[in-house]
Amino acid sequence: MKLRVLWTTLLTCSLALAQQAVDVADDLHYHLLLQNDQVRISEVTLHSGESSFVRFQHSFVTVTLQDGEIVMWDEGKSPIQHFLLKKGQASFVWLTRDQQAKGVAGGLLNDRQYDYRNITVEFLNPDIGWNILSNATIGPPASMFLGGAIVDNVSLQPGDSFPAPQKRGAQVVIPVGDLNLNGAHELRLRTSPGDAAWIPAADTSSLTNLGREPAQFIVVQFHPDTPLAPYVAP
Repeated sequence: MKLRVLWTTLLTCSLALAQQAVDVADDLHYHLLLQNDQVRISEVTLHSGESSFVRFQHSFVTVTLQDGEIVMWDEGKSPIQHFLLKKGQASFVWLTRDQQAKGVAGGLLNDRQYDYRNITVEFLNPDIGWNILSNATIGPPASMFLGGAIVDNVSLQPGDSFPAPQKRGAQVVIPVGDLNLNGAHELRLRTSPGDAAWIPAADTSSLTNLGREPAQFIVVQFHPDTPLAPYVAP
């Protein structure tokens, strides 16, 4: 039995190494949710036994949608290292200008019995992330400061509000659970995990949790060069 498990693991790793990296848009595990001149947002789903090997040309943030474990590796390395991921965990991967020009390939392998899901937000502005010296991960409540954007991991109790940005800028809201949020300008967000909402700069405002349960979501705030104060949960 142990030999069979070992053989299956070796075979899976060999197949993963044999993959050729493709653009995110050409990988069947990446489902496009939203694209404009600022971002390209995809929902990523890997069923048990599936793997993906894509080439990125932009810095990006991933938001894990459920607790789990996944194998991740860089191009030229073996797919053997497992990573434990928590629901709502946001991870930023920074690409330098040279890396963006050439592209950076990385793989995901789901060798567990449950699905792996995340939301991947690619920043099409090549300057975003230039003031980050390394990759980073945040959990709630916390903020990640990027060059040109801030990523907030937000948890709101019923009736609580996430403050409006101090500087006008568009926002992306990524739900980790079911959301029922209310904002100004007749803004109403009712979304579920696996969705993403784009809020234009003219419509940004405070966001209030109208639901009966805590609301957890990731907010990407695009802003001018002046940094904003980090969000602190009440």
